[in-house]
Amino acid sequence: MKVLGSVLAALFLLTTPAVAVEYQGQSIDGKKLDAKAYYYATGGVYDVQVRFDKRRATIYFSDGNQTTIQLNQKVITDSKVIEGFGKLGQYPINQTFSVGLVYDSEWGSSGLPQSNPLEGLWRISLENL
Repeated sequence: MKVLGSVLAALFLLTTPAVAVEYQGQSIDGKKLDAKAYYYATGGVYDVQVRFDKRRATIYFSDGNQTTIQLNQKVITDSKVIEGFGKLGQYPINQTFSVGLVYDSEWGSSGLPQSNPLEGLWRISLENL
């Protein structure tokens, strides 16, 4: 019975609704906003649109691609410094886990791919807030 209680408590924590992303006391969830996205791994800066949803942000690129990142904060204090983590090709399944494939052209020749400590780290800067 103790085990069942622990399992139910863990499931409750995984399914507890998250609070909307806030900026200046207002929810910005669901709004598609113009932004710049900086990818720490490459140093690339992209003109994008971003849509917030609870503790996530989906970044939409001009070529039609998109990626979803997990935000480091749910209350945004500086609209020019919004950081989060998410790898291209990964799709979130809940607040903690994501699934997907990561393409690496060197996978077959070198065994395990080399890890870049900044891979997956993004900074979003909103344009008009």
